[in-house]
Amino acid sequence: MPGAEYIYPNVTEATQRGGLLERWRLAEPLGCRYIEIPADFIKNQTEVERTGQDVGSMLNRSSVELLYDRDTTLPGALRYLLHTEPAIPRRTPHGRQATASLRWRDPDWVAAFGDMLLEIEDVLGIPPEIIEIHPGDRKNTHADIIAGMHALIVTHWNAFGAEPLVLLEHHKDQGISTASQMRMFWATLNDLHPEIAGLAGIVLDPWHLHAAAKEEFPGSLGEVPPDALQAFHIHNDLRPPSVADSLPWPQVFETIGGVKTPRIKPVVYQKSRVPGAIAFCEEMLAAPRAVYAEPPA
Repeated sequence: MPGAEYIYPNVTEATQRGGLLERWRLAEPLGCRYIEIPADFIKNQTEVERTGQDVGSMLNRSSVELLYDRDTTLPGALRYLLHTEPAIPRRTPHGRQATASLRWRDPDWVAAFGDMLLEIEDVLGIPPEIIEIHPGDRKNTHADIIAGMHALIVTHWNAFGAEPLVLLEHHKDQGISTASQMRMFWATLNDLHPEIAGLAGIVLDPWHLHAAAKEEFPGSLGEVPPDALQAFHIHNDLRPPSVADSLPWPQVFETIGGVKTPRIKPVVYQKSRVPGAIAFCEEMLAAPRAVYAEPPA
């Protein structure tokens, strides 16, 4: 495997929210470097009943303690990624749809959001290596999101003396969805907060970029600033990837192969599908080296 680091996804068989060890025991035999831990807001009827909070609301300390488990002993090698609120439509107990609002434009909201993450991390026992955030709607400017990323990094440094990697996950239905928007976002970050360029970046989701770019996808992929790319979500609409997909996976993995240490999360949520998705990524990463290798002397 040419240097990729895998993130074990939040599979449905794991206790929802839960703790770290259960996921680590699934991830370690597959050689995964990280596990994914969900850090979304209240998201379903079960959580409403357990916490007394509404769908789409931030967790308070009491809710965090109800929903997450603290493991007594954690292996030194355990690393995790905190996947925060994705702002997707959810069903309320009354049958209506509700979508959480991500208000990066509101410093008080950003502070409350950071506090919620710290409460989760305190219960889990260790801080995350990576935090994934989402852009929300177009009311959030690039500068708003970047200020939020900076605030999260500072908050974690003050709390733990450690700086997480904070990554923006673009989404076809949110304020940052296209390659040109990603390019502008990264230029703005380097203009406003160049000191965090090594602690921030973009998670490239080829399926979402393909959904936004359609037939322009090959050119769009080349527009994404390479130095922003820190991680990749690999799936075909949450299904395992295949060479038969409409996505040009060889081109995608040529881009991934250009990153020094790519972090790859196979976005499949059934435990049985994770090994095959990782194997697909390994094969695709190895293929360009076989094609372009120089003939033996």
